[in-house]
Amino acid sequence: MNVQEHLRIWNDAALKLMDVRHIRMKAGEHASPYLLPASAYLYVTHGSATLLLDGNEHAATTYYMLHGGKGARLEMIPANEAFHYYLIFYKATLSLSGKQQTLRHMDQQQLPFHLQYGFIPLHPALLYELAERMLGEWLAQEQEQGQGRLERFHVKTLFYQFVYELLRQLDQQQVSLAKPNVTTQLIRYMQEYYAGPLTLETLAHTFHYSVPYLSKHFRRETGTSIIDYLIGIRMRRAGALLQQTHLSLQEIATRVGYTDVSYFIRVFKKHTGITPKQYREQSIQAGGSSYHPIIRLGSSIAPRRLRRYIDNSGDNDYQYNEKGDLQMDRRTLPVGITLLLCLTLLLSACSSGSVNTNRGAGTNMATSSTAGAESGANNSGKTATGHTSNSSEMITYSGPNGEVQIHKNPQRVVMVAGAFTGYLLALGLKPVGTGDESFNDYTVGKLDNVVNLGNEVPYEKILELQPDLIVVWNDPQTIEELSKIAPTVAVEYGTPLREQLMEFGKMTGREEQARAWIAEWDAKIAQYKPLVKEAVGDRTVSIFDSGSAKEFYAYGSFGRGGDIIYGEFDLKAPPIIQKEAIDSGKGWAKLSLELLPEYAGDYIFISGWTGDDHASEVFEGTIWEKLPAVQNHRVYRENSRGFVFSDPISLEAQLQFVVDSLTKTE
Repeated sequence: MNVQEHLRIWNDAALKLMDVRHIRMKAGEHASPYLLPASAYLYVTHGSATLLLDGNEHAATTYYMLHGGKGARLEMIPANEAFHYYLIFYKATLSLSGKQQTLRHMDQQQLPFHLQYGFIPLHPALLYELAERMLGEWLAQEQEQGQGRLERFHVKTLFYQFVYELLRQLDQQQVSLAKPNVTTQLIRYMQEYYAGPLTLETLAHTFHYSVPYLSKHFRRETGTSIIDYLIGIRMRRAGALLQQTHLSLQEIATRVGYTDVSYFIRVFKKHTGITPKQYREQSIQAGGSSYHPIIRLGSSIAPRRLRRYIDNSGDNDYQYNEKGDLQMDRRTLPVGITLLLCLTLLLSACSSGSVNTNRGAGTNMATSSTAGAESGANNSGKTATGHTSNSSEMITYSGPNGEVQIHKNPQRVVMVAGAFTGYLLALGLKPVGTGDESFNDYTVGKLDNVVNLGNEVPYEKILELQPDLIVVWNDPQTIEELSKIAPTVAVEYGTPLREQLMEFGKMTGREEQARAWIAEWDAKIAQYKPLVKEAVGDRTVSIFDSGSAKEFYAYGSFGRGGDIIYGEFDLKAPPIIQKEAIDSGKGWAKLSLELLPEYAGDYIFISGWTGDDHASEVFEGTIWEKLPAVQNHRVYRENSRGFVFSDPISLEAQLQFVVDSLTKTE
């Protein structure tokens, strides 16, 4: 951490304190998750708890300091004792000139106001004293009903001292700072608040980023625009309401964020190919298995919504006492999933006469199948009940979400983490359902009859698929809900190819198949590597995609063929890409058009999936035409969505494309 750089940014920023409170939670009390409305410091003064910030776990004890940026999701799970902490909200903004200067050297997510970190300071007494004095001055100016200008000025002065002392100790202890994953935050926010009047501008304001930055970052990570993703969420929810309720089209349109029912109908038809009325009629004609009028009694199967700590309506979820402490309000969890699970169990018992009693960790129902790997997907659209598993034996699997009891040989796997579906296919196991990102040019013919789960977590659809294993991103809330359906295992980006495939082998009982695929892959690399090295020699290779008409991205081992080019074949990147995108561990670097010649290698690969409608303008014009790679006809484009991923199936396709491109006769 460059403390001098952080101090410079803090010094250039305009600061506004939003709230200072001391919160007391009683033993056994649980606070529901919420989204931070501004950047915040949380400073523990008593007790211990597990704090989850955007899913990252912090074991917090007395004097633990946690920082998160606006929009981060905070969940607190106290131990069996009282838990007290200071919560200090602030807003920091840079002037236009200051922002331009700062963002030349760092990504916007690297600004100190957005970073996430937690640690126990070596010298907590001074920080504790400053927090206590801040609270006193804050309450004093509140009692003056906003007229205590001297107190407001003093509390701001104390906050500067607090930040300085914190930075000094951060630097002394060399604490690791993490950038927030703004794409994950955006997706979670849209899934919770899709019914509201969301626009690019309101989202940018909520997360304290510019509209262009959010749009480019989101498209680069997901391959689609923010608005298209939001429309997808709304249309899937509208489809569920059309299937499961008798609500009018006006009521459904309002519930999914549209005040104009005519516009809603047009958007729905464009998205699905048919009108909402036709969609409902077809659902009814398809049979009772997909139509559930009982749900209109009031239970909701939608993912539970996150509550914000501060709501603009003024309806806050806490109460102050006379000393400025807070008593957090406890809420009950949604009952929709539980109700549907109970109904499924009842139907299973009635139809089959018996229920398999084997359960995974956290599982409330038995789910298994006699179908094999390939045939399992053929029944994926049906509501299957009463299956008997190929193996009733349970094993303990250790993953990112801890130890989970799973079936030894699962047959009906649901891949919520669709980017990892290729690992399953490489083992000869077809999922019964998977995320939308799995369906691309590289998987044509490999996912026939597999249910497309879309871009969110459709709990009802997953429940109907009767999975005996669910693979999901490492998000605690999602894992908690899905574990009620079947054993749920988390996966994370960053695990090397061979290691990740062996993990899938362990969780599916197919370690031999994993070793066989790795051996075959190693043989291919051994065959092609000498040919590629001979053709390329000491020349350099760059991998680009574009974010807009004026900037683009260079990639290291982060999909897009980089795992093969730089990883397997050990080819050279231009020095600046080696430094910024590979050695840094970040995997990519954002560039301006002026730097294109500096980043351009002797060979250039372009991922055509990401970028906006004008992105191709980066790769044309005078600067582009003068590049040696362009003049020597060594530019190779791959427009498949699968080119973005690093799973075995994607890599097999990328390998052939990379080898053919680099070894072809010029």
